[in-house]
Amino acid sequence: MVIFVRVDDRLLHGQIICTWVPHIKADALVIASDEAARDSLVTDIISSCGHKGLTVCVKSLKDAVAHVSTCECGERAILIVGDLKDAMTVYENGFRFETLNLGNIHHEEGGREVTPSIIINPDDEEIIRRFESLGVRIDIRDVPASAPARHGARRGP
Repeated sequence: MVIFVRVDDRLLHGQIICTWVPHIKADALVIASDEAARDSLVTDIISSCGHKGLTVCVKSLKDAVAHVSTCECGERAILIVGDLKDAMTVYENGFRFETLNLGNIHHEEGGREVTPSIIINPDDEEIIRRFESLGVRIDIRDVPASAPARHGARRGP
């Protein structure tokens, strides 16, 4: 069962393995990325981050939805997508979640810094507003010990 959903443009790295996994007591990580799933080297590298008690798998967005919906991912799984667009795709394809953690999003051009690790562009702001209208709570923080930040998504053009 997926108990935590995160947007992280780095997909898998130390913050997740060393802080989120122990905090959530996760036994599985599902990386949902069409790009990573198409590249066998990237898939092998990410999957190798698993260890005793932690399964790591890489799936396309569509396959990730099927994987987590049938509870094949573990008892306490974290689902990670690379950007807000992919998070919305997963949601629209039937995997519903109540909270979405934003950990790392870096849009240099046309971006607005929310935190040093979250720089969102106008498309991201629209997706955040859409998630909020669907009742999804946006949780902005890089690690569990950080206080959640406010995104202050801009309204209108």
